[in-house]
Amino acid sequence: MGFRGIKNRVFIQFWILFFLSMLFIDVLVIFIFLERTISRSIEQKRSSLIIACEHKRMAPHFNNNSGLGIENILFGKGDRFLFVKASEADLNAYPFDPANALDAAVFQTLKTGLGTTRKTGETIGLLLLQHKSVIITYPVQVEGKIIAAGGLKSPLTSIYLDFRKIQKIALIFVFINSFFFALFGNRQLSRIYFKPLKRLAKRAEAYQDEEPLFFSVRKEDNEFSVLSSSLNKMLHRISDDKSVLKETIGSLKAANLELRKAQNDVIRAEKLATVGRLTSGIAHEIGNPIGIVLGYLDLLKKTDLTSAEREDFIVRSEKEITRINNIIRQLLDMSRSSAGESKPVSIHQLLQDLILVFKYQPAANAIVFESHLDAIDDFVFADPDQLRQVFLNILLNAVDAVNSCLSGNSRIRIFTEPTIGDSDLPDGTEGHFITVTIQDNGPGIPPENSPHVFDPFFTTKPPGKGTGLGLSVSFMIVEKLGGNITVSNREEIGASFKVVLPLAKQCD
Repeated sequence: MGFRGIKNRVFIQFWILFFLSMLFIDVLVIFIFLERTISRSIEQKRSSLIIACEHKRMAPHFNNNSGLGIENILFGKGDRFLFVKASEADLNAYPFDPANALDAAVFQTLKTGLGTTRKTGETIGLLLLQHKSVIITYPVQVEGKIIAAGGLKSPLTSIYLDFRKIQKIALIFVFINSFFFALFGNRQLSRIYFKPLKRLAKRAEAYQDEEPLFFSVRKEDNEFSVLSSSLNKMLHRISDDKSVLKETIGSLKAANLELRKAQNDVIRAEKLATVGRLTSGIAHEIGNPIGIVLGYLDLLKKTDLTSAEREDFIVRSEKEITRINNIIRQLLDMSRSSAGESKPVSIHQLLQDLILVFKYQPAANAIVFESHLDAIDDFVFADPDQLRQVFLNILLNAVDAVNSCLSGNSRIRIFTEPTIGDSDLPDGTEGHFITVTIQDNGPGIPPENSPHVFDPFFTTKPPGKGTGLGLSVSFMIVEKLGGNITVSNREEIGASFKVVLPLAKQCD
C-alpha cells in the first residue's frame, strides 16, 4: 500500500516542524534569560563597585596594589578594579594608558562626574558574536564634589559558558521531545485519516466490474463519510453512463454498417452510371463489326466461292467477333461487382487498360492520349474495381471538357511520378507515394466552381448527362486509401487532376 510511504513522509515533516518550532522557542527563551542574567550580573557588579569605592574612600590605607584589598573580597576571578583619586598628585602618579578602556572610562568619570556602564569587545557567545566584557564606573562624591572615581572591568565569558552547557541539554530535550510529539501527531493523523483511506482503497481494489461498488466508512470518520457518499454517487453515475455508452456504441456500430452499405451503394450506382455512359457511346462501335460479320455470312452462303475466299471471309468474321468480345469483356469488367478485397494493383496497367477502352469511345476518337508513366514502383494496395472507377471518372470528365472546346487539337496527358511525402496529405503524412496527374486542354474550371468540384451532386452538365457524384465518390475512395486528390487550372489552358496514393509497401 502507498499509505506507508505517505505516513513516513508525514512523520518526518511533523518531526522537522516540531523540532524547528521548539528550537525557535528554546533559542528565544535562552537569549531572554541570557540577557536577564547578564543584566543581573551587571547590577551585582555595580553594587560591589559602589561598596568597594566607598570603602576605599573611608579606608584610604587600602591601595590598588595591596593583595589584601577590598576588591579581592567583592570581585571574582578575572575582574579588574581601578580606583583613582581626583587630587593632582594622585593623577600624576597614576600611569594612565589612553588605549586601556577601563583607564579611559575611569578618567572620563572623574572629568564628568557621571557613572557609565558599557559593554566592550567581541567573543563567541551563544550561537553568535556577543560582547566580551562590561565596564562599570562610579564617581565618589563628598558634599557634591568629585574626589575619586572607581571602575570595574568584568568578563562575560563565564556566563556564556554556563549557558552553552544549558543549551546542549536543551537541544537534547528538544530533539527527543519533538520526536515524541511527531510520533503522537502521526498516530493521531493515521487514526483519523490514513486508516479510513486504507479501508476505501482496499474496497476499491476488491471491486469487480460485475458487482456494485459501495464505499462505506464509520460515523466517526467525519469528512470521509462525505467523501464516501460522493464516491458512491459518482460510481452510480459512471455505471449509468456506462450503460448509456454501451447502447450508444451499439447504435453507432449499426449506423456505421448502414453507412458503409449506403456508401457502397452510392459507389455502385455511380459506377453503373459511368459504365452506362460508356456503353451508349460504344454501342455503334459494336454495331459496325456485327454488320460486317453479317455481310461475310451472306457472302459465305454463295456457292460459287473458292476455298481461299471462304477461308478469308471466315478469318475476317472471327477478327470482328473477337473485337466485339474484347469490348464487351472490358465493359463487364468495369460493371462487375468486386468482393471489396484489397490487393496490390499496378497503376500503369490500370491506366493503359482505360486508355484502350477510350479507343472504342466515339467521343474520344479525336482525342490524343499522351502517357508518360515514369514511376518506377507503381503498385498500390487497393480494391482494383474502386481504383479503376476513380481514374475512369477523371478521364470521362477530361473527355467531356476537351469535347466542349471546338479547337482541333484535343489532348489528354497522363503522368506518373514517385513522391516522398506530400504537403497536401492529412497531418503532413510522410512515406513513399505515387502521384498520377491527368491534364486536359479544355476550357478549365471556373473559379467560382473550384471549391465545389468534389461536393456530392454538384455538376455543370445538363440534366440526364451526369449525377454529380463521380468526383465526390472518387474523392471518398482515394481518401479511404490514405491518399489525396486535388484539382487546379493549368497555367496554359485546361484543368489538372492530381491523385496521390501510398505505395503498396507502405500499407503492410
